[in-house]
Amino acid sequence: MKNLKDKLINNLQMHVLTRKAMFIPLLSISVLGLVGYAAIDREAPVIHSNQIEILYGMDLNKEMFDISDNKTDFDALSIEIEEQGFDSYQLGTYHIPVTAIDQFSNSATKVVTVDVVDKTGPVISQKGKNNGYVVNVEIHSKTDIYDYIQAIDNVDGDVTPFIEVDRQLDTTVMGIQTITMKATDTSGNTSIKIMEFLVSDTEAPKIQYKNKDQVTIDYGSSFKYSDHVSITDNYDQVVSSVKVNGDVNTKSIGSYDIDIVATDSSGNASEKELKVNVKDISGPQLTLTKKSVTIKVGQSFNPKSYLKSSIDNYDGDITNQVTISGSVNTKKAGTYTLTYTSKDTTGNTSTQKLTVRVEKPVSSKEGIAKSALSKVGARYVWGAAGPNAFDCSGLTQWAYKQHGISIPRTASQQYRASKKIKKSELKTGDLVFFSGTDGRPGITHVGIYVGNGQFVSAKDEKTGVKTASLNSSYWSKHFTSGGRIG
Repeated sequence: MKNLKDKLINNLQMHVLTRKAMFIPLLSISVLGLVGYAAIDREAPVIHSNQIEILYGMDLNKEMFDISDNKTDFDALSIEIEEQGFDSYQLGTYHIPVTAIDQFSNSATKVVTVDVVDKTGPVISQKGKNNGYVVNVEIHSKTDIYDYIQAIDNVDGDVTPFIEVDRQLDTTVMGIQTITMKATDTSGNTSIKIMEFLVSDTEAPKIQYKNKDQVTIDYGSSFKYSDHVSITDNYDQVVSSVKVNGDVNTKSIGSYDIDIVATDSSGNASEKELKVNVKDISGPQLTLTKKSVTIKVGQSFNPKSYLKSSIDNYDGDITNQVTISGSVNTKKAGTYTLTYTSKDTTGNTSTQKLTVRVEKPVSSKEGIAKSALSKVGARYVWGAAGPNAFDCSGLTQWAYKQHGISIPRTASQQYRASKKIKKSELKTGDLVFFSGTDGRPGITHVGIYVGNGQFVSAKDEKTGVKTASLNSSYWSKHFTSGGRIG
């Protein structure tokens, strides 16, 4: 092109002097042609970028690439970016074809390496309501820092479990604690944040009903709010400031509304309403002198004599209104039950039962056997004659004495004082004598026959008072005879 231009200029110079008149119009036409020819652009844009980085999550755009053209401004260039397979939300390296076209349709294409990178550290912040750099913590609440702080990363998401702290949170002490937190994502980006934790008591005591918000108490009883509500606090072990607004008169039947206000040492207060109904809900206190009684056949019996009293919390003494149901046949042996019933004016009822045993008269010998049996398990003490320890003759002497019969003290003396009888002739209450039980000759042991081949005696310190069989090999060997007194 330069040679063509030079030739045109030379031709013009050769003819300018000889054909000056004709030159002016020709020159104008030639210059115009030269200018139009020189304006034609055949040079393509230049894509200078070989490799670029973009941040995770950003969109690709032409401003990210370094592209220039000899004629066309950057903003006027048509730039095409082939993004197929490209994902800015996936870290990694991508090879992206980029095409630039200028205003004269000259184009250039280049594959540019695009690296999607993460250079943003996690964001450390409060969980829930954000109050800046001060985190409010309730006294005695959780000590885990992760309950109050979170770390969210643009790539890794929640990295809260990986937060590092320079000290542990102590929720047992009120006041401000400064803690430095550090969070690092998988790309190595680190964030550090210093936050203040204000441990304080802002929770009011908890007042909870033990049953319901409406209770019924007995007429004349004592009223205590603590019987019906429990009060606990997150800081105070015992809430000492409890105020009860309203009165409950337990001597007046009716309904009472009270307010219970509990305030802890930090000034936090809570309130509960309680409705108290005073009613007569307990039956009379019915008392008998005995629960059971034993009488003999033919013996007189008065059931009222066993009624002690019936006192009601509302009606007072109503002993004379007690009714007795049931009957006792004193002419027939057996067990009978009497029911004593006391009812107050509001319908509350109390009952007591009396067991009456009607027995046939017992012979003195049967009574002696029963008295001896009543001491089974008592200790053996040589020379003792009751009531809690015995030797063999001491037991027999004590049992007979309970029924007004006096017998000698020692076994040999009792043997001489009794009528001798065979084993087959024994009856309940008779004495049984043994010889040689301790290696000595003569009568050495005595007991009381209780029937069915059994007797009771105080043998030695090892056995104490116990029953045994006359037919056992040991006692059969040493049996001498029976003895009957009277």
